[in-house]
Amino acid sequence: MRQAEPERTGEAPSVAEPAEVVADQPGKNVAARTVKGLLWAYGAYVGGRALVLVSTAILARLLTPADFGLVALAVVFMTFLDSVRDLGLTQALIGSADDELEEQTQTVFMGTVAIGGALALCAAAIGPLASGFFGQAELALIIPILAGNFFLQALGATHDALAKKALDYRARTFAEFADVVLRGAFGIGLALAGAGVWSLVVGYVLGTVARDVALWVQIPWRPSFTFPRTHLRRLVRFGGVLTLVDISAAVGSNIDYLFVGRMLGANSLGLYTIGFRLPELLILNLAIVAGDVLFPAYAALDRARLQEGFLVSLRYIAVLVLPMAIALMVLARPTVLTLFGDKFAGSVEVMRLLALYAVLAAVNIPAGTIYKVTGRGGVLLYTAVPYVLVLIAALALVADRGIVAVALVLVSCQGLLAAISLVIASRLLAIRLRRVWGAVQAPILATAAMGLAMLPVARFVDPPAVALVLGGLVGGAVYLGAITLLDRELLVRLKAMVMPGRATAPDTAG
Repeated sequence: MRQAEPERTGEAPSVAEPAEVVADQPGKNVAARTVKGLLWAYGAYVGGRALVLVSTAILARLLTPADFGLVALAVVFMTFLDSVRDLGLTQALIGSADDELEEQTQTVFMGTVAIGGALALCAAAIGPLASGFFGQAELALIIPILAGNFFLQALGATHDALAKKALDYRARTFAEFADVVLRGAFGIGLALAGAGVWSLVVGYVLGTVARDVALWVQIPWRPSFTFPRTHLRRLVRFGGVLTLVDISAAVGSNIDYLFVGRMLGANSLGLYTIGFRLPELLILNLAIVAGDVLFPAYAALDRARLQEGFLVSLRYIAVLVLPMAIALMVLARPTVLTLFGDKFAGSVEVMRLLALYAVLAAVNIPAGTIYKVTGRGGVLLYTAVPYVLVLIAALALVADRGIVAVALVLVSCQGLLAAISLVIASRLLAIRLRRVWGAVQAPILATAAMGLAMLPVARFVDPPAVALVLGGLVGGAVYLGAITLLDRELLVRLKAMVMPGRATAPDTAG
């Protein structure tokens, strides 16, 4: 992708609605497809996460913390290899020109399938090594079975990239639902049958199969047995930097699991995993969904208007993730006890801290997307590598003090990275920091009011289920009222996203 300097002359224009920000390409209504993509993506996210939450809550009642910890240990090793599963080829395909799409798609498919097969073999070979490293004999068989997922995921990766490029998030929605439903159904059925940790393993693999089938049914492109290499070098060159970033991100996102599993054991890792589950489902994944939509949308955006796109995306991410985070932080105890049971009470303090970590990580999504579409993916690498090195050093010092200490390290390091990312992105786009504050001011203040209103409920109301429901109702009402007072226009804009046929005034985030 070509590099382009952001507009640096004069005061930045007011921030427009996403449908207005994304310029139309010839013959294609990119703006309408972007809004539709956002709606489908968020719809898929909400529905899919609800199903995951239900299945996790049921499995938590049927399984032990050690069962969750064993699978988490296996997934840690798999994730490190997963960061190189396609060498960035699918991301390069999303940014490719339409006149070269067919040939590049075939190249990407053959490349990703070959890489997926090689990774499956490598991961299978790691099983005995991981078993010895953690002192868990079951890993010698769990990891080779999960390793097949690399090949299975590769079979659907190109179709998924084509859906992203076309902003066809309806197809991805059905595929994700197929994954979640089949994974949860088989997992719960096997757990009821007494399969223990294998209920999680088998459900994970079958969910991937269901996702692949759904993608192939809905995306009409079919591969041939040729491997055109005309564009391979260019695709790999673009994706190579992003792959290095993905490797750094994989280390940064999973090194805490490695330290907890090695130094504190499978039971502590199970508690840590459950503490991470809701912040991941409700905050991190939501931000990642937004990033998936923003990448192809920003790629179609006139470079002179990237300022507007950045502030709009930052604003709406704040609107969505901040109230979820404060609700998890304040209502952590009733949430854990109600959903997962008393045996996971050790996850409460971890959940509070990791909810804050998830918000800080979400702040990096719009900035990272800007780096990609402007051809400055190297900035991601230059910030990710020092972050990972500092994180590893800090974890090595404090991990033996418990899972709460590990969570504190994550929050501290991610907070520093978020601050650096905001400064770099603001300078890159010539945006004054006061405009960034203006974009997120109303959600931050409304969230603060929400948290204060929920505190008495969390502290004095019992039983936990009543505190959870009442706290959620009180917090939601206060947040809605505060947003209405602070920025009524923001609610109008959100309503317009749900019903895009109605005309609205430009968004002035800041």
